[in-house]
Amino acid sequence: MDKLNQLEGLEERLIVDTSEGHPVYLLAVGKHPTYIRLSATSYYLLEQRNLGVSFESLSQTLSQKNQYVSSEEVENSYNKIIHKISQIESNTQSKSSEFFFRFTLIPKFLVEPIARTLSICFSRKVVYFLLGTIGLAIAIAPRHDLNLEMSTDSFFWGYLLFLFSLLIHEFGHASACQRYGAKPSDIGFTFYLIWPAFYSDVSDAWRLKRWQRVIVDIGGVYFQLIIASCYIFIYTASNFSPLKLAIIMIAGSCLFTLNPVFKFDGYWVISDVLGVTNLSQQPLRIIRHYWDKFRGRAVRSLPWPPRIMGILTFYTILSFVIWGYFIWIIFPLFWQEVLNYPSLVTNIFSDFLISNSALDLAKIQSFIGSTFLISIGGLMLFQLIQLLFKFTQKILVKKHETN
Repeated sequence: MDKLNQLEGLEERLIVDTSEGHPVYLLAVGKHPTYIRLSATSYYLLEQRNLGVSFESLSQTLSQKNQYVSSEEVENSYNKIIHKISQIESNTQSKSSEFFFRFTLIPKFLVEPIARTLSICFSRKVVYFLLGTIGLAIAIAPRHDLNLEMSTDSFFWGYLLFLFSLLIHEFGHASACQRYGAKPSDIGFTFYLIWPAFYSDVSDAWRLKRWQRVIVDIGGVYFQLIIASCYIFIYTASNFSPLKLAIIMIAGSCLFTLNPVFKFDGYWVISDVLGVTNLSQQPLRIIRHYWDKFRGRAVRSLPWPPRIMGILTFYTILSFVIWGYFIWIIFPLFWQEVLNYPSLVTNIFSDFLISNSALDLAKIQSFIGSTFLISIGGLMLFQLIQLLFKFTQKILVKKHETN
């Protein structure tokens, strides 16, 4: 099994800044890299084999550092690592994604100079000024003026203004990357579930220090709030109704993006603040750890300091509270929306195609709201099933290894 030539990412020697007490390596695999976490020993085996070092020589070196390890054991360990990498790579390539119909909107060679110019927004004095501007805008925002009665044209322009803020959101991530020396990628257009959206790959931010990655994580919301502030000032002066719709949609978008459960900006903020990779996998890991400890089984100590463990334990409880709330409260509403959705779609198409009449804005708003709830509810249900499947699978594998 000669996979050496495929592991080109080994040359980069990417060590991630985490809160763990030992080095954590990432291996970039594929043209659009998937980052695979490796232990120091695993990385050492791959690196040395990539240099052509024999299993016999590796056996001698490792035996000098630790207890005796035969060349056969070293080879078996290496092959297991290669097999896991191959599995992860194939699963990544074959798995269905919530994002589809991607195409590049602004190529990388244009994103880089724009991001370089906008990166001044992350300098200390400019940050203070812009945060003050955002605070002033929030203070005068139309919190008690949420009536969205408007024409179809106003709704259309409001939604376009909102989409523009999403594009600026991606430039926020790219500009933060550029500020700290990571390379931004191109910015493209896609559909998230069924919703128009923009994307920007900021995987190169793994090279940065933890707090620099946190700024990259919040850079999108930061830029989007700057745009929202501009909208608020203009709306206050002009009372232009599409701006009010855009402001409300930006507020909802930022709140949703900062949620800690889905893998949006809020999830990555928590992950990088805590210095914990694969954050979504840790709640089940912590539960298994404490459960095995409660049953008197031998357990490995978890790799984080007590303070981080306390926060992760709270995050675990919060995650299960959110999922419990979804199952108990949100899921019945989600199911009701699913049942009513066919008639809602039929009415809209009937008005537009059969009656050849103008679309009713109230029906459009109802359709968008229902579609959003069904999309998010469906995503939560899918992720919940995935979590349960992975948890069950790991238990079965553990039982098989024990037997």
